[in-house]
Amino acid sequence: MDWLLLLGLLSLLIVGATASFYLHAFVTRIRQEFRAAQPDLRITNLSAMSSGNVLTIFPELENVGGGVAYDCLLHMGGWEGNFAVKKVYPRGPRYQKHVASIVLGPDAPIRAKLINNGYIRLRYLDRWGQKYDCWYQVTQVGTEETPLYNVQIDLEQPQLNEPHPTFWEMRKFLRTIPLYD
Repeated sequence: MDWLLLLGLLSLLIVGATASFYLHAFVTRIRQEFRAAQPDLRITNLSAMSSGNVLTIFPELENVGGGVAYDCLLHMGGWEGNFAVKKVYPRGPRYQKHVASIVLGPDAPIRAKLINNGYIRLRYLDRWGQKYDCWYQVTQVGTEETPLYNVQIDLEQPQLNEPHPTFWEMRKFLRTIPLYD
């Protein structure tokens, strides 16, 4: 009787270990497929041009992820305007870098007065309509020649707000037809 109980427990343990191994592999594969289909839009390069009292900043947007980013919007606090792109494709046949133009004249609030929390916000959606936000810190630097402030943008440490769907939502998203494709 003891051998029969021991054999039953051992077979249950083997079946449970095998099932948990395959379940873990399945969950990991779904998460990797979902991550590969997500866009990852970033400001990868930044250049500036100064002409008199006008400072023009040219952030370069690039999709370093695997999915297409939709309805992209770039906004800077203290700048009256925005830059929008309908679709930003990842590396491949349709890959392209987009360069925005942020013109900051002497009357722009970020150049005329001290702002406590300056930022550049990059907002975009993935193919399932989930919203992503990427925030870059902007600091103001005073100049000796004029009372206007220059800006410095920290591209090294962006703050990313991305959706965190559950495993079942990821699986549902991967099984559905994409919204915009």
